[in-house]
Amino acid sequence: MSEAVLLLRRVRERSSEGGTGARRKRSRRRRFYPEHRVYRARSSFLDLSEEQVLRRYRLDKAAIAGLCSELGSDLESLTGRSHALPVAVKVTSALTFLASGSFQTATRDTTGISQSAMSNCLAQFLEALQRRAARYITFPVPVPTAGHAEGRFPGVLGLLGSMHVALRAPSENELAYRNARNYHSMNMQVVCDSHGTIINVVAKYPGSCPNAAVLENSALARLLDGARLDGLWLLGDRSYPLKTWLMTPILFPCSPGEEKYNAMHQEALSVLKQTCTLLKMRFRCLDKSSGSLQYTPQKVCQIFLACCILHNIALSRRMPLDLAEGEELVEGSDADPELPVQTPFVQISSEARAVRARIVQRFRESLT
Repeated sequence: MSEAVLLLRRVRERSSEGGTGARRKRSRRRRFYPEHRVYRARSSFLDLSEEQVLRRYRLDKAAIAGLCSELGSDLESLTGRSHALPVAVKVTSALTFLASGSFQTATRDTTGISQSAMSNCLAQFLEALQRRAARYITFPVPVPTAGHAEGRFPGVLGLLGSMHVALRAPSENELAYRNARNYHSMNMQVVCDSHGTIINVVAKYPGSCPNAAVLENSALARLLDGARLDGLWLLGDRSYPLKTWLMTPILFPCSPGEEKYNAMHQEALSVLKQTCTLLKMRFRCLDKSSGSLQYTPQKVCQIFLACCILHNIALSRRMPLDLAEGEELVEGSDADPELPVQTPFVQISSEARAVRARIVQRFRESLT
């Protein structure tokens, strides 16, 4: 037999063996369900005490029931399967993940749910909640005020700041997501009122993007640039530029009036810091100490927006933050990048300086 014939036979034998191996692998991947499959019983949040519900889901029973009713049209299964996940299971599974930051915790607390099912529940919950964001996060219509309370910063419309949420290094444009503290994050812009209610969110920029750039490219800046505010403004830290509608600290105060201005500014802005701290404590998935979120940037933004909505729901219902055993509410966080001082090339209008000078004058008069 010639060498050519022998070589051809060997090639055919190897290809036949490869095909058999591939068929074996495909057969191993198939899952065959028994005719009478046994499903594990699923727990319900209604079976828990109010204290257990608050600790596990960060919302009370009435708020969870309200979410189930509101999101039901989006979360109900359309397959007609007899054992499809109920809306309540999808909602509580997503809430458990947001509160703990762990699929394992959510799977353990909601029996009968696999990790893949948990992932699907979370995706559906986030999309349904995102469609209703405007109902819960609304920037107020600017209304001129006649005066201000004694001892407080006058005319505060909202408190502006940023919050970094850690995520795994994206496969594309990785450097854009590396912030000043050398970890990957999304830079989330947040505005809250004096009660800690979140009234504006911009969640789409990578961690390396400066706070001033996020603000400049936001719809909020365009809204306030076009509005004629009389005695109303936002308060922001030193990473933002001074504007007629945005009051920032004076970098080098040189008079008692300017020092009083900075002190009152810092006191008012502390509400925003407390709000961000409370947000991370209520929803551990946002806290870097619990690990980076293993999702795409777009999914991380959805998670953050959902947490802000749920925070407002909890605040409106005056729900206490019932921490689990071993958890502590710690003011401040070392997870956020250092705030840069505004560079000299930032253009500050004379009108903005005049507005701040008038506020300083008020504080100077209050000292006499």
